Amino acid sequence: MKLYKITFEIATMANEEDSDFEIYSYRWVILLLFMFVALMTQVNWITFAPIMNDVAIDYAVSEDLILLLTASYMLVYIPMNFPATWAIDKYGLKWGTGFGVILTGVFSLLRAFAGTNFPLLMFAQIMTAVGQPFVLNSFTKIAVTWFPESEKTTATGLGTVSILLGVIIGMVATPFLYDNQDIDFVLLLYGIFSIISMALYLIFVKNTPDSPPSVNAGVKAFDFRGLKDLFTVRDFNILLILIFVGLGSFNAISSEIDNIFEDRFSDQTGASGLIGGIMIVGGVIGAGILSAISDKMYKRKIFLTLAMGVSIPMTILLSEVDNFELIMVLSFIFGFFLVSALPIALIFAAEITHPVTEEASNGLMMTLGQIAGILLLISFNMYVITGLFVIGFIFSLFLTDIDKQTISTPNT
Repeated sequence: MKLYKITFEIATMANEEDSDFEIYSYRWVILLLFMFVALMTQVNWITFAPIMNDVAIDYAVSEDLILLLTASYMLVYIPMNFPATWAIDKYGLKWGTGFGVILTGVFSLLRAFAGTNFPLLMFAQIMTAVGQPFVLNSFTKIAVTWFPESEKTTATGLGTVSILLGVIIGMVATPFLYDNQDIDFVLLLYGIFSIISMALYLIFVKNTPDSPPSVNAGVKAFDFRGLKDLFTVRDFNILLILIFVGLGSFNAISSEIDNIFEDRFSDQTGASGLIGGIMIVGGVIGAGILSAISDKMYKRKIFLTLAMGVSIPMTILLSEVDNFELIMVLSFIFGFFLVSALPIALIFAAEITHPVTEEASNGLMMTLGQIAGILLLISFNMYVITGLFVIGFIFSLFLTDIDKQTISTPNT
């Protein structure tokens, strides 16, 4: 009886006049404030990656410990992913996400006052890492709570772009700031911007609009009960393999970027950051172009197979080529096909596992990507990554494309 009553009420709401729902222009303020915070989480994550070897000398510690500053974001994401999603659902944007916003702002600034105290720096970095999933897992909550059905994909896409922009800024700006100042200045600058983003978010973000933008605005975003059902879908299991290879490799390469290119291009200021930055730029452009083509063609498999296939020669060439201009071109191509495959894979996963919520499938995939990144960092080797892309390419061939899937529709 209770289930029938709920279903009846939802159906009634869906049939009510459009005046029952209202779309507020303030939704763009909410989204921009979120994007600012999300951008800063990624700047804080990648800060040390493009200057790892030099910073190790500054703090008089091993390069592995500096690498751990970056890897801490992947390590912490694993246990905090689902608790963060639960907290966002329970406490809403203001304080569910706000908890992570506060951690990001306060501890990002604290990093600047660590001085030569490396344990304090590590503690502050870990605490910013704890804040990350509370911010990044808010994509769907913001889209569902504030945006109409026709704008949810746009809102989520803009959030993803802010994450990539944060990585670009961290990769490109950090080496140049560091060369002209020092690490304390870099950390202070990023800390100030993180505090500003925190203050703006806490002051201006509202939990919900006065009236919902759609009938689905009050629907909970996450349900743990759907997790076990995901593994019964063959193609989802294949996607997990592709995510392990693709996202894991991207995370590992981003973290090791300075070690990969420093020796070859030591005469080029900020070479590692520029190479990493152009990789993400390629990913942003690729995500816009390939995602649009994928939606228009209503196909997913070809783009995932391309990502795996193109990455095989790219990882070999990135390991061997000594020409800086050519490396920049190769890095752009690598990012264009690999990074842009992530949103396509996440969409594909949501489509083939319906009615399990997309937060369940995407959350599991993102967590696996963090685990893979850590494993690949333990004994980093570009040729091992190349081998994994070969395996990923083979598995991608067994995917059943979306136009051959029977996609369920919501039960009403």
